[in-house]
Amino acid sequence: MSTRIRLRRMGAKKRPFYRVVVADQRSPRDGRFIENIGKYHPLEDPSLIDIDEERALHWLRVGAQPSEQVQNLMSKTGIWDKFVAERPSAASRTRTNRAEAKPVTEKRSKKAKAADSAEASAPSPAPVETPAPTVKPEPEVTPAPEAEPTPAAEAGSAAPEAAEGSEQDAAAEGSAEA
Repeated sequence: MSTRIRLRRMGAKKRPFYRVVVADQRSPRDGRFIENIGKYHPLEDPSLIDIDEERALHWLRVGAQPSEQVQNLMSKTGIWDKFVAERPSAASRTRTNRAEAKPVTEKRSKKAKAADSAEASAPSPAPVETPAPTVKPEPEVTPAPEAEPTPAAEAGSAAPEAAEGSEQDAAAEGSAEA
C-alpha cells in the first residue's frame, strides 16, 4: 500500500480550509484517511500552517510521499529541510515546477512549417549596400581676438583727426594770406 501525505478539503463554499492527512493513494481526496497530522487555513491573514512535525517526519521516514502542495507547506515550516538533512537522497525526489520540467515545444500548423522550410531553402538575396552619405566638414570659424587698444594705437588714431584739423588750418591760413 502506497501512502500519500495530502490535503483534505473541508469548509463551506468559497471558504475552504484543509486538513493535512496521511491516506492511501487510491482513496478519494476527501475520503478515507489513515491519520490527521495537521491543518492549513489559506484564507487567514497570514495563512495558518500547523503540521505535527514528529508525525510528519515519521510518515516520511516510512515512505509516505507528500503531494506537491504539502511539500511546499513542509518547506515553509522547516519539516522538509529536516527530512532532507536526514536523508540526502530525498533531495533528489523534490519536485520541480511543472513548467520547468517540460521542454518547450512550439505548436505550429503544417502550412506555417512548410512556409518556414520554403523560406529556409530559398536563396536569400545579397544584401544591398547603400553608400554612406558624405558629410562635408564645415570650415572652422575662429573669432578674431579682441585686443585692448594700446597708447600707441590711440595716438595713431588721433593723428588723422589732427591731420584733418591741420588741413583745415592750412586752408584757412592760405586764404588769409591771399
